[in-house]
Amino acid sequence: MSKEKAEELKNQGNTSMKAGKTEEAITLYSEAIDLDPDNHVLYSNRSAAYANLKKYQEALEDAEKTIQLKPDWPKGYSRKGAALTYLKKFADAEETYREGLKIDPNNDQLKKGLEDSQNKKMDDLNPFQFIYE
Repeated sequence: MSKEKAEELKNQGNTSMKAGKTEEAITLYSEAIDLDPDNHVLYSNRSAAYANLKKYQEALEDAEKTIQLKPDWPKGYSRKGAALTYLKKFADAEETYREGLKIDPNNDQLKKGLEDSQNKKMDDLNPFQFIYE
């Protein structure tokens, strides 16, 4: 019964996300997690919602839980890599994307994430950004 209710809450959370109600979605995903704490998709979805609100540390924590629960699921690595990139932990992000690509070498989301992380790292290393500090 609780897994069915968790699935219902997840679907409501997805609908809230699509409607731009991110805080509501996080609440719904959290309620679903309380009912089905071993469901990796719930943590993945909540990770995306946190990232949407620029709560990257929370997004990272949920992405790590996603990978812990389902280490062979590429999307968990994509979520973790994105959170790390936004936290400017570029080397960790690149490593995470590469781990995901070992599982699914043709995953376009992971390939793009790796490329984006590398590009952001290069932007972050721009020597001219500190001239006027």
